[in-house]
Amino acid sequence: MEFLAITIIILWLIITFTYGYFKSRGRKVSVEEWFVAGRRLGLIVLWLSLGANIYSSYTFLAVPGIAARSGFSALAITLYGMIGYILGFWLVPLLWRSAKKHKWLTIADAFKDLYNSRLMGAYAALTSALWSIPYIQLQLQGMGYIIHAATYGQLDRVLATIIAFIILALIVTIGGLVSVTSINALQGAIMLVAIWFLGILSPIIFFGGYDKLFNILSNTTLIQQVSATENATKLGFKFHLAPTITDYLFLYTLIFAAPLGFWLWPNRVQNVFGAANERIVKRNMVLTSIYQLSQIPVIMVGLTTAALFITGTLTIPKHMATQEYTNRLFDYSFMLVAINLKNPIVVGFIGAGALAASLSTAAAILHACGALFSRNIVIVKKEETLLLYARMFTFIIAITSLLFAIFLPDILISLLLVGYAGIIQLFPEYLIKLKKPELLDKYTAITASTIGMVTVFIVKAFKPFPGVYEGFIGIIANLLTLTILITTKKILKSRE
Repeated sequence: MEFLAITIIILWLIITFTYGYFKSRGRKVSVEEWFVAGRRLGLIVLWLSLGANIYSSYTFLAVPGIAARSGFSALAITLYGMIGYILGFWLVPLLWRSAKKHKWLTIADAFKDLYNSRLMGAYAALTSALWSIPYIQLQLQGMGYIIHAATYGQLDRVLATIIAFIILALIVTIGGLVSVTSINALQGAIMLVAIWFLGILSPIIFFGGYDKLFNILSNTTLIQQVSATENATKLGFKFHLAPTITDYLFLYTLIFAAPLGFWLWPNRVQNVFGAANERIVKRNMVLTSIYQLSQIPVIMVGLTTAALFITGTLTIPKHMATQEYTNRLFDYSFMLVAINLKNPIVVGFIGAGALAASLSTAAAILHACGALFSRNIVIVKKEETLLLYARMFTFIIAITSLLFAIFLPDILISLLLVGYAGIIQLFPEYLIKLKKPELLDKYTAITASTIGMVTVFIVKAFKPFPGVYEGFIGIIANLLTLTILITTKKILKSRE
């Protein structure tokens, strides 16, 4: 009966493909239509679409993965999103008003107008697209994991990832944001149902209640014994509920830095630009924050996986019990819990929800990358050519992400956080120019943000500060450079 799982997923994909096709059919795909859906998205569609856009493989796979692997660190991942919504309630309506007034279609349009510089717009577009690659890789890896698990190993990880890439490419090229948001609305709905279904029931089904689950997770003697085993070491199992100094360093540096980039991701901003009016935008800031609550049940799934592993009752399918899945097995937590329920129909339903989350976010990011390139990097006036370039660049970014997913796979949560670390380097340059435009010129902004991004690369590669989030170090380097350059500029000006 195992074929039922992948059959359910295929049926769901057919439904969403068909829906997206008919929503796009008969529309003239103009630049504004392809980029921001003609700026006419309503409250419910924008809410479901934005939720599916934000909550992706990160939610279904990365968050339960870190909860299962290390326990306390999942708290930091949850908190930075909450702070991001507080910041977004002020920032996002402001962005939408400016976009409506100046006819912005991408986040790079904002930088271009603020600095009155095509160079600054191109720089923001290129860096945003490049830092989106780890985020797309996260989705492709996640989709590959889901298909691989739902076929019970009949499709290996690489082939499953390639299939996910083909599905993704088809969705993005159908009809731009109209297709993406229409499909995402369906994806957002099934995603919510799948998350809460498994998150609420899994501790009850496997342990008889939440109290019994936490009794296991608080048994430090048993956890230490399990963590000392060779198998746990290979899998990177370092579970603990009590925070260490390293945990606190990660928590505080993450929640200081990561929220700055929450609403700078080009796919999220572009989705918001598609809203029909500001009232819808403000309501969505409140409604979409409800999705943040969905991290509670996925953390419960991760904790369930940890408890099953600690008690030795976690059934790991043969196709995952190999060297290839060392240190990445816990990223399968959501699917592993579903598989351990011994019901292929549930696996198919959960897999459809998880694939929906990954697919929707990946489609939105790729769509935004195509828009950034065609509108802000190449100079094309003819509408048909502009759309052609958008689709071409989308394909290039997708292929690059696919190659990384196949040949340089990483722990899923690391992929998301390194993307954030890069994208937040644009935040000081945006905010300062918005509030104190006389302080910055394009060269100062480009220099400081580039130094921040290079710092992120160095810290990620060499890890000189254990536990400290690389984005925090990058933003400190960015701000120090801005301070030095602005102060130097003032001193030189005063001497003239």
